[in-house]
Amino acid sequence: MKRRTLLGLTAAAAMAPVMQAARAKEDNWPNRPVRMIVPFPAGGATDIIARILADKLSASLGQSFIVDNRAGASGIIGQEAAARAPADGYTLLLTGNGPHAVNISLFERMPYDPLKDFAQISLTSILPLVLNVHPSVPARTLAEFIRWVKANPGKLNYASPGIGSPPNLTMELLKSQQGLDIVHVPYKGSSLALADLISGQVSVMFDNALASYQHIKSGKVRALAIGADQRLPSLPEVPTFVESGMAGFEAYTWTALVGPAGLPRAIVDRLARETALALADTSVKEKLSAQGAIAASSTPQELEDKTRQEIRKWAGVIEQAHIPRVSL
Repeated sequence: MKRRTLLGLTAAAAMAPVMQAARAKEDNWPNRPVRMIVPFPAGGATDIIARILADKLSASLGQSFIVDNRAGASGIIGQEAAARAPADGYTLLLTGNGPHAVNISLFERMPYDPLKDFAQISLTSILPLVLNVHPSVPARTLAEFIRWVKANPGKLNYASPGIGSPPNLTMELLKSQQGLDIVHVPYKGSSLALADLISGQVSVMFDNALASYQHIKSGKVRALAIGADQRLPSLPEVPTFVESGMAGFEAYTWTALVGPAGLPRAIVDRLARETALALADTSVKEKLSAQGAIAASSTPQELEDKTRQEIRKWAGVIEQAHIPRVSL
């Protein structure tokens, strides 16, 4: 018994310097530049949001946060690079709900698990989607649109930036909940889809608020509802889905800050606090608003819960819409 006790004390004594060294590293973090991977090309909404946040974190934490664009394969390349990085706080990922919560149900043999392979840190933004119709559609409200589609099944086509994209899945969710028959026309990107909506080649489309703004204001498309908690100051005439009688319907994309699994809890908590402070800054809110985004932070646990919920939600939508899995 004494021998086992002595062995235990010896092991504990041997581990003490290791644990102290690990805590010292966490306490000194960050003491060199931090890389923030973005799994999308430069210039897009997620990239711009990452750069806004990186500037604030650089100022508050005293080290440069450098955005590293690793685009490709619907965000999988950048996401995998972050998952495989050392969990030391010097590689982070500013991702979107597509790579982080949807891809696992869209692709076969995924190289990462969005929950097991990442430390969840904080939500960073909500990007509302707007339901737009061509002016030829005889509906000025969401309720009128739903009634008209039900009375004319299969007569409308809807555009999306591609199969499995947030606008595609959001429309499939709307169709499922309301029992609508609308034919999907996938495009290679939002700009092509929006151009055909404006020309009347297709009749309806979910799109982000920023891309839709000028066309709504000019009357080229008619916005029926927006997927935000409140009306946007830039589009005060567009009601929310809740105001339109669809409480609980979510029409938005989101971005979040995560790190590799095993990221020390002290670093996770510090990043979550600093992110919340950054997103509460008025200038940051204004910059995000200019990108059609709403600043939104969370605790690490809240982000984990949201990710689990979103994975289940979109897996169900994908299954009900009979969208086949894609090979990488």
